Amino acid sequence: MLNQMEKASRFADSVQVEWMPIKLGMEKRDADMRRALSSIPLFENLSRRDWRDLTSLFHFRTFLNDEVIFKYGTPGLGMYIIIDGNVAILAREMDVDVEIARLGRGDFFGEMCLIEEIDRSASAVAKGTTRLIGIFRPQLKDLMHRRPRLGLVIIERLARILTHRLREANQKLVEWREKQMLGAKR
Repeated sequence: MLNQMEKASRFADSVQVEWMPIKLGMEKRDADMRRALSSIPLFENLSRRDWRDLTSLFHFRTFLNDEVIFKYGTPGLGMYIIIDGNVAILAREMDVDVEIARLGRGDFFGEMCLIEEIDRSASAVAKGTTRLIGIFRPQLKDLMHRRPRLGLVIIERLARILTHRLREANQKLVEWREKQMLGAKR
């Protein structure tokens, strides 16, 4: 049986994913990226040294309209931050893709894969030309070995984000159940 990294490597080879490592310099593109990154709770209020060490995590790629970023059931390699453009998140329902979310500039997705090696529970597709920054699990693990305190800060913030999103999902489920119960009583 293939382990998660072998599956990820085979998947990446099969789709020829081309992510470019980036260093955040002073160019306009880099300023846009730094602005988008610093607006995300994961990266807000970090020191210059932290930013310098974090740049090893960041990879950049442009996707064209309707280009698949990742597919349901494939190995989760990392999370993605939208610099420009839109991304549709699609769930599989009875062999049909159903859009469950539309994300835009400054939104991020796929963050659970930074914590645990799991397969994707949905697909992500670019809607229009979309520029993304990818952060991949192996680079995050490397950062945690090099700068444990910074790694801990990132993981704690990630845990808070995941907890917040879980609470929101639970609230939506409660509201849906209440709505269903009211409809059943009529």
